[in-house]
This record gives sequence, structure tokens and C-alpha cells, in this order.
Amino acid sequence: MEKVFQPTRLDIDPSTPSAAKEWRHWYRTFKNFIDKAPDTFRTLVNCVTHNVFEYIEDCEDYDSAISTLKNLYVKTPNEIFARHPLATKQQKPGESLDEFLRELRKLSKDCNFKAVSAEKYREESIRDAFINGIASPLIRQHLLESDTLDLQPAYNRAYTLDLA
Repeated sequence: MEKVFQPTRLDIDPSTPSAAKEWRHWYRTFKNFIDKAPDTFRTLVNCVTHNVFEYIEDCEDYDSAISTLKNLYVKTPNEIFARHPLATKQQKPGESLDEFLRELRKLSKDCNFKAVSAEKYREESIRDAFINGIASPLIRQHLLESDTLDLQPAYNRAYTLDLA
């Protein structure tokens, strides 16, 4: 196998904030490398450090090992929390429009956008504006901690917290 395609050894701490991004990059380079490998599982084992091997040592085959690693490194992003920085991002002084747009595109990756009806899109937009516009940082934080949240439950939770 060509040395050019050989990936660095996988040695990522799953608890680091960039673990998913590092995993996706490593896995893409690894897939390029194993295209011609006779035994993908043994090749995988050779391309991870002993720390990472601990997670897959009980796996019987390549697919289960990759599935284990993917579940370890790639967490389902919190859609509500991910949309907040996208909605509130401001262009920095000296930042070009191209740079600003690139940052917005990066921020949008974890937002879990999907095809929805106009009414559902309207409700999500109102919910996001509601959360972003709330004066109380404490109430906003409570709402941003929700994995999924529709407009009415967001309002109900905010109303209860506001009374409290």
C-alpha cells in the first residue's frame, strides 16, 4: 500500500471538543488507505494507538469496530444549542464577507437542518428568535440545554422559570 495514503495513527481523546471533527478526518484518510488492504480489520488495528485499541479489542470484525469508534467519537449535536451561535453570529471588525460566510457555514453543520413544511419552519424560526431574544441569560441557558424543543414547550418552560 502506498505510503502517501497511510493515515497517522488514531489517538484521539473522545472527551475533547474536537473529537468528532478529528475522527471524521482520520476516518476519511483511513478509508483512502484501506482501499487496497487485504484485511481491513487487521489494518485498522495497526492504525490505532493502544489507547484507542482498548475500545475495539472485543470487536470481532471491521464493521463492528468502525461502528464502535464512530459511536465513541461522533455525538449527536444539540440542535437548539447549535442554532444559537449561528443565529447570533456577528461579523468581526476586519473580517471579510467571505470569512464571515465561511464561519456561518461551519456553524450551520451541527444545526440538523432538514426539509420541513413552511409552518414547521416558521415555528422553529420563532422559537429560535424567542430563545435568542430573551433578556434573562439564565432562562436562555435552560432552554439551550434542551436537545429538542418546540415553541410552545419553550415558552412554557421560560414562563415557569420567569415566575420562579
